[in-house]
Amino acid sequence: MNVPAPSENSPVLEVKNLVVEFEKKTGTRGLFSRGRTEKFRAVNDISFSIPRGKTVGLVGESGCGKSTTARAIMRLQAVSAGTILCDGEDITRCGSAMPLPLRRKIQMVFQNPYASLNPRQTIFGILSEPLEIHFPEMSPRERSEHVAELLALVGLSPELALRFPHEFSGGQRQRIAIARALATQAELIVCDEPVSALDVSVQAQIVNLLQDIQKKTGVSYLFVAHDLAVVEHISDEVLVVHRGKIVERGVPAEVYSHPQNAYTRALLDAVPRL
Repeated sequence: MNVPAPSENSPVLEVKNLVVEFEKKTGTRGLFSRGRTEKFRAVNDISFSIPRGKTVGLVGESGCGKSTTARAIMRLQAVSAGTILCDGEDITRCGSAMPLPLRRKIQMVFQNPYASLNPRQTIFGILSEPLEIHFPEMSPRERSEHVAELLALVGLSPELALRFPHEFSGGQRQRIAIARALATQAELIVCDEPVSALDVSVQAQIVNLLQDIQKKTGVSYLFVAHDLAVVEHISDEVLVVHRGKIVERGVPAEVYSHPQNAYTRALLDAVPRL
């Protein structure tokens, strides 16, 4: 079946009534009893969309369900109910084995860049591997040129391509992780706490880099973080998550200046002030 090409005005991602549940054991477990199994709802009826070329920030305290939402969108976590649409195609039941044309559209940048990069591969190998998978028609020379372009795009010298991840700083490794996500010409990049493990000065560099890349490529972001200042700076829309639900949403200026929900006000009040 031929799927019609998405409209430029249609969102790159739509999440409708998303629910993610986990099973947990309760009660006393003895020799002849295994206790009871109950379900814990980590994500509870979340709905939102991401326009093309825009950034939606997902913010909340640790354990609120924001990273579980991100993993469900990437199909790294099973979905209990709801629908996830990418370019109008339902990816909810794909599982981790998402078809390559869809997997190419959605990429992820993880919190820990060192853990997400293969320590046995050079940077050239890390960046050329997705090119080999998604663009098999590329010649070796074309792949080499594209790897150089990716490194330049994230502010790294192409001469560093033959080094290994351990030879880079945390900020440089996160730049490499961003370059890998861009290698497939992704339409949406899910950024799960991408700067929380970095120094404050480096955080600003990475956030500014993501914004520059968005202007050049038109890529969309789902930016997951607990740092309110970072989310305010990068987002076109902010979604505040509490106990698996979106309790407030809006443009950053409105949410931060005139919060309507008590939980949002508590988050803002908890920000340290010098």
